[in-house]
Amino acid sequence: MNDQTGYDATIQLPEGASTLAPHVDSLYYDIFWISVAFFVAIVGCMVWFAYRFRRRRGVRSKPPGHHTALELFWTFSPIFLLAYMFHQGFEGFMMMSIPPENAMNIRVEARQWSWNFLYPTGKVDGELTVPIHRPVRLIMSSHPRGANNPAVLHSFFVPALRIKRDVVPGMYTSMWFEATRLGTYDIYCAEYCGLDPIQGDLTDEQLHANGRPLASAGHSGMLSRLHVVSQEEYDEYARVGRPSEFDTNVAWGESLFGQNCTACHVIEPGQAPTVGPNLSNVVGYEQPIAGGAPRMADLDYMRESIREPQAAIVEGFTNAAMPSFGSLPEANIDALIAYIASRSDRGEELVTQLNAEPEE
Repeated sequence: MNDQTGYDATIQLPEGASTLAPHVDSLYYDIFWISVAFFVAIVGCMVWFAYRFRRRRGVRSKPPGHHTALELFWTFSPIFLLAYMFHQGFEGFMMMSIPPENAMNIRVEARQWSWNFLYPTGKVDGELTVPIHRPVRLIMSSHPRGANNPAVLHSFFVPALRIKRDVVPGMYTSMWFEATRLGTYDIYCAEYCGLDPIQGDLTDEQLHANGRPLASAGHSGMLSRLHVVSQEEYDEYARVGRPSEFDTNVAWGESLFGQNCTACHVIEPGQAPTVGPNLSNVVGYEQPIAGGAPRMADLDYMRESIREPQAAIVEGFTNAAMPSFGSLPEANIDALIAYIASRSDRGEELVTQLNAEPEE
């Protein structure tokens, strides 16, 4: 069943693409129009009273009167409106909190400043892909950015689905949704989760690497995307190993690099480094290590740098505090290394070694 039942955006709200959206939008418009009605009534009364009881020459006004019935009415009548709003809001909260029994579980890991999604098949990706018309439960947790950087509060927000839930350090939070419209939608972090401490020391050129502001060095760049696809497309996507749309690990690694690494790294020769080192011409060269002997950027070093980035920090980048990507499957890590090696004039041998089909 691939019938789409979402609806287009309005002036006030983005398009609705989940089974939860109609309830949220209905309550939103109820509150909006109630507020409009009260605003018009109150302002109208203010204007009328200002005109009706304006000061006149030769007329002595009477002291203000007292009307018990009127005062009781405007004191207690809002209770019914507030009770309605509370009931509708609580009903929606319960709908979002209790998933159907057949919901598919996807783990969500939040770090400064990226999202990782762990699928039931073992696949890990920086973007969320789900089948249409299938309930999905997100089990979310916050993880530290590095050994000396504790986990912080995040908030997972997809406007098109009308879902938002805090991701809290030290505990799991969850919510569910069922997408009803094929397409690609934005994912945001709706809780301020920090600014990179070294961003304030970057030059204007570094802050605008790749022709765009380096917003991804902090909270405002903690962005991802949700892809709603058919069940057949999802089954193909969730398969562990290199996706069928990529002919080589280098091509796959380039896509993974864009999802996971461009927040902090550039990979164009001669381009000024930003949060982390420029990764062009890294493979095959010795790297100066802060507080230790230089290391050759071979396969072991590259794997260690992805899994345990604090183990050997490149000199001059001790404040970068890159998060660990140890949850990435081996195939994904090798594809990333293959792409980075392809951008080095000494990486051909490593590219050849890693460019085979990864094991299923």
